[in-house]
Amino acid sequence: MRYCYIIICMFAFFSCKPENKRLPDINSIPEEKAVLPEKDEQRKTFKGLFVVGKNMKTFRSCGSPDDNYFVIDSTGEMSNLYQAIFRSSPAFPYEYVYVEVKGMVQQASEAVAIRGFDSSIVVFDILTFEQKNYRNTCIPYDFWALGNEPNWSLQVSAKEGILALKDYSNNRVYLFEYFAPKVVNDEVFTYYSNNYANQTSISAIFKRMPCSDGMSDNEYEYSAAVVINGKRFSGCGIRGSGFN
Repeated sequence: MRYCYIIICMFAFFSCKPENKRLPDINSIPEEKAVLPEKDEQRKTFKGLFVVGKNMKTFRSCGSPDDNYFVIDSTGEMSNLYQAIFRSSPAFPYEYVYVEVKGMVQQASEAVAIRGFDSSIVVFDILTFEQKNYRNTCIPYDFWALGNEPNWSLQVSAKEGILALKDYSNNRVYLFEYFAPKVVNDEVFTYYSNNYANQTSISAIFKRMPCSDGMSDNEYEYSAAVVINGKRFSGCGIRGSGFN
């Protein structure tokens, strides 16, 4: 099952107010039984993106990010960690987190194959479990913007089909459908989108010019200016590989 299923489900929640969170109902997710490896060397380290979706948990390996694996969590902790990571931070439905796990891949059972999966990943140990950001995500993105006063970030991703702005200072998240930007000389990138259910609109402009975040010695190649319903966010932008 490709990532487009997640995107379709995610936008089904657009009628929610931006400040409302929807944590997954982890009790409704049936567990598959794990087939234990005969040898320890069959357990490998996997790095990728994990999400709790509707009645399932899935994993996208950084080695093959277009493919989804059904997750068999032998630790019993991944759903709880997924909920906990967003309790004190803005979140949107079906948001990925970055994980590193010890596990093994096996052929999907008949019940899992019916859901569109060729393979399952059995997780034995959780090594890393953290929010996705521009440093750890392995899904290509167009831009990632960061700003202070207020503290905010914006992910712009054609691959995920979203513009997602997180206003950490006010514990809000704004989610929009992705549309291709207007580009001027590969120097200025302007994105527009609307969320009609929430009556919000966004414009995001990235310009190739030196930018400092004002809180550290970090220097960035792009500036970022974002407006949501008249509210302005200013900061710096990181260009990703989504254009390549």
